Amino acid sequence: MTSNLAGNDDDHILDQLRNSIKAIVAKTGSHSQFAKDLTQRIGEMQNKLDALTEMDRHQFIAEMKDSLQATIGRIEQRITQHANLTSVYSSSIVSAMIFLLVAIFALFGYKLYKSLTEKELKKQKKLESKQQKKSKKSN
Repeated sequence: MTSNLAGNDDDHILDQLRNSIKAIVAKTGSHSQFAKDLTQRIGEMQNKLDALTEMDRHQFIAEMKDSLQATIGRIEQRITQHANLTSVYSSSIVSAMIFLLVAIFALFGYKLYKSLTEKELKKQKKLESKQQKKSKKSN
């Protein structure tokens, strides 16, 4: 009975490992070199595990459980950090594009304002010169 329970515990641990690896492969993409290497190494480990006797298998799984969980945790943390960096990079590109568009609109707005004020000044000077000519003619 204890052998069966230990076997179920081992199977449970292996199922957790498989699920974690599937999640990592899903995050990195199934065609990435990292995913291929990871899948190959897990396959090799599974073959070695299958070749062990029942007692050795339980001992191996017990020893490797914490190590595997820590390794998978580090991998998932790196993937999360990479995803965060990617989102920061994407948002910084969007921010830069928005800044560029605002700068372009500000430049054209300034040029338009300057042009309109120059035209207005020219109009006023022209009116003043006409008024001066009229005042000279009337004197």
